[in-house]
Amino acid sequence: MYRPVAAYGGSVCPRSKGSRWAAVLVAALLPTLRASAAPPQDLRLYNGDLEMPAVVGAPPGWAMWGPEISKEPRNYTRHTGNPHSGSACLRIHHPGGSAGYLVTDPAHAIRPQAGMRYTVTFWARADRPVTASFGFTAYTSIAPFVDAPAPAMYELKVGTDWQPHSFSIRDGREFFVDQCRYLLLSFDAVRNRAQEGTLYVDDVAVRMEPSGDPRPLLNLNTIAHDPLRHRLTAGPSLDITVDAARRERPSTRMAGGVSFHCVAGYTGQPYDRAGKYTLDPRLEAAIRDLRLPMTRFYSVAFEPFGMEGALDRIAELCRRFGVAQETVVLELDELLGNKALSPEMWAHAVRYSRAKGYRFRYWEVSNEPYSSLWQLSWSPTGQAFPTPESYIAHLKGVARAIRREQRDAQVGANVSAWSLTWGNQVLREAAGSYDFVAPHYYSSAAAHRERFEDLVLTANYQTLNLALRIGALIRAYNPGKSVYQLDTEWGMISNGPGGEDADFVVRNGNIVGVVHRAVRLIYYTREAMLRGASSWQMLVNKDQPGFAFLSQQAPDQRFLLYWLTYYFSRYVGEWVLPVAGRAPYQSATGRLENGLPAVAPGPLTPVLATRSADGKTIFLVIANGSWDRSVPLRAQLQGFRAVRADALALSQPSMDSSALLGQKEDAVRPLDVKALDGSVTATVPAHSVVFIAVTGAGMMRPVARRGRMEEPH
Repeated sequence: MYRPVAAYGGSVCPRSKGSRWAAVLVAALLPTLRASAAPPQDLRLYNGDLEMPAVVGAPPGWAMWGPEISKEPRNYTRHTGNPHSGSACLRIHHPGGSAGYLVTDPAHAIRPQAGMRYTVTFWARADRPVTASFGFTAYTSIAPFVDAPAPAMYELKVGTDWQPHSFSIRDGREFFVDQCRYLLLSFDAVRNRAQEGTLYVDDVAVRMEPSGDPRPLLNLNTIAHDPLRHRLTAGPSLDITVDAARRERPSTRMAGGVSFHCVAGYTGQPYDRAGKYTLDPRLEAAIRDLRLPMTRFYSVAFEPFGMEGALDRIAELCRRFGVAQETVVLELDELLGNKALSPEMWAHAVRYSRAKGYRFRYWEVSNEPYSSLWQLSWSPTGQAFPTPESYIAHLKGVARAIRREQRDAQVGANVSAWSLTWGNQVLREAAGSYDFVAPHYYSSAAAHRERFEDLVLTANYQTLNLALRIGALIRAYNPGKSVYQLDTEWGMISNGPGGEDADFVVRNGNIVGVVHRAVRLIYYTREAMLRGASSWQMLVNKDQPGFAFLSQQAPDQRFLLYWLTYYFSRYVGEWVLPVAGRAPYQSATGRLENGLPAVAPGPLTPVLATRSADGKTIFLVIANGSWDRSVPLRAQLQGFRAVRADALALSQPSMDSSALLGQKEDAVRPLDVKALDGSVTATVPAHSVVFIAVTGAGMMRPVARRGRMEEPH
């Protein structure tokens, strides 16, 4: 039964307790009621008029922001030529292809109050007409800096004459004060960072007043939700009991999917832009061997051979790869959010598919429509959806059009789980129009400076807790309707130490990223917090190891992520089994990313136990999230007499080992394991993923020769 969650504080109150509910509601809204009585107040922004004496580089009260390489003092200066008023203004110059911008100095950050609206006004001009950007950069802490979700980012149409601009954000709508404790004003001279431009800003002011919002959004940080179940308590070794006789739930086998990009991918595979199939037979066989339970294609309507041609080719790929059409997610809008397909054309795609006998039913409406929050150096983004409201209207229209054509269609909303406006607001305002939510749960990391344990464990535990909170939010906004999550892109994402794009960062795809993904797969499969997941990405160029599975430039080689998925598909049975016991725990570090709250410590070695459909084999998947500590394993299998066990481990010697293997044996090796009656023992190597198949008395299998593993069936 649905139970309402208070907007502030997350208290859950049964409807039958009318007076108690009224009291809680008044208490919850008290900060807003008090704020509504407060008069508007002009906040004194430090050097907002830019009249303080000149210094080298950014004027007092302002700070260069972005990568260090882009912090060039001569590009951020106090300028005395043609100010809007007084004797000076702010000059921001953006060299094409750079990534710097300017913010108000953190020492003078806005400290927002509950229930208030903040309106920023300023005057701006440019050396030539340009689309610049203004927004709010937010932090939970500034000593150290801890990111919070950015409340808003706006396009700024600027001409050569001074023009006024005004933007507002509200507590409970664009941000929450318990998360965004420090607000910085952010100016970028160009929206498209590939361009060059110069922006002038003057007379910046901030006004605070009561928000007057009668319907604040539910607070994701305080919403009542199921806690992340680790199932194991802290102990010196991995000592567990598996109840082989009790099937807890079906395994979420759809969590093991891998996403493609476009049908005519940027690598020229699986089809080129002329529509010719180009995939090497060796790679086709490799993809088929992954036994993909689901996959996803995006930008389907914008292929050079047309939407119908793309749908035909996807159906053919399903045949070649052995993927059920019923589990393929299709996204039709342009991939960077610059062009949206009309609802009528979405309906046409459904009609065409049904007429051809295709069984596609998952339709994800847009790929990351919130990309207007980004500022890529090589392309504009999000022009079709400048605001959440524009995407909400599109989603509603597309959903209506699709459902007129296909009764069993599943319509997906693509949201940013980290953004209040592009996540929380979309979920509320579009409720009833979507059947599933695709949040793209990439775990943000700094792989060049963070501990291995934080990269593979803490980052995952934070993201998994976020997924549970989003699930609670979905249920609260969709009472009486079964809405679920499909994570259609995910992985560990870290830029390089010099700002290198994540696609080129080897730690995203070698043993660091592999153990990270193994932890995620264990929880996704075991805890049923979503219905399926399809990680990023199948086909890449050889020099892009960050999210790589296969490359046409190395058809006889495989990236390590490939082997993780290959073995995961073979070592996960049909039924999740209950696991209890002890495991070493990681130490808490207080790591914070994207404003996610700190999480309690969790197991160093999370475990997934499943059983085959015929009940004759038990599978264990274990990830060791310690870089330097091997962990002894003792597993008691209740109600199951083990006859033999086979095991293998994925590992590499260095955090900078190549993600592309010369041969499988460079990272995949047999592991010694012993099975006696109801007990299995082994040692889980440091920084590894271990796969164990335990055969019961009813299944006879040939003995694997030393150095060669027999694959479980």
